[in-house]
Amino acid sequence: MVKGISDDRVSVDFERILRDLIEIEIINENLEDIKDGSIVLVDGNLYGRFTHVMEQIQLGGWHHLPLMLLESMQQLFRRCVEGRIMLVGVSKFSKTRVLTSALLSEKGVNLADPGYLDVELLYRWRTGYTGYTTPLLLGEYAIQKGMSDKYDSPDEYRRQYFRDIGPSREIWANHIIEEIPSSPAIAMFHVIPKEHNQPMRVDVPACCIGIRKKIKDVRPFEFIDPSAIEPIVKQLCDDFGGRDVHNALLYVVDQEVRLQGKTVDTVYMSVLGKELGVTLEYDRSSRRFLG
Repeated sequence: MVKGISDDRVSVDFERILRDLIEIEIINENLEDIKDGSIVLVDGNLYGRFTHVMEQIQLGGWHHLPLMLLESMQQLFRRCVEGRIMLVGVSKFSKTRVLTSALLSEKGVNLADPGYLDVELLYRWRTGYTGYTTPLLLGEYAIQKGMSDKYDSPDEYRRQYFRDIGPSREIWANHIIEEIPSSPAIAMFHVIPKEHNQPMRVDVPACCIGIRKKIKDVRPFEFIDPSAIEPIVKQLCDDFGGRDVHNALLYVVDQEVRLQGKTVDTVYMSVLGKELGVTLEYDRSSRRFLG
């Protein structure tokens, strides 16, 4: 709980980054128990976790939180390479337009923001089809030009985009920023495992499929050989469980860890009330829907 956040955008960013950090740290803490050559699935895309956290969060005491997430992801990428572990991010829905932009670019049309999403394009022209799109390598595509220009000067980058993190974290921050351009590029593709189903977006670090290119090495738009991701596509299609179960393994985990409303009402409300020394009650509008 963080008190006094009056800006909804700040609270949303804080929750999202903290949740992503917890998910990545859980993987890091359990990698020693994962056999070499395994597949590790992450709910959500991997590339966005880089591009969405390139500057400080506007919350006192937590300005450095995005850098913690970047550090944790860089550590995960290194350990996946060492253990020959296939890291795969799976999104049930994606707002990306990068495939649309790439296809338009091949036709000589250069649009920074096409009018429709990748999933809409695939739905319109491939309804009833199964298959997957030719994977795209993502590097600095969604990173602002001003930010990428300052990678070579991590101290300058930190002073501009993480100016409030405090002197005790400056050297640490510079080291993480310095590693950003050398982080692996991300291979992104969409897969439709069954007819008339919504495409899933899939992200895989390039290093996990034998491609050594880094973030700094990739310029829009670079397609790669589809054969590189065929084993991943097969795995995802085998795990597909229908409209509500896009991936059986992720679905089971979600059911195991999701905190149900009944548990919150009967257990956590009373525990939290004792910790705070007050009686916690829902407001009148919420009480109407309880029970």
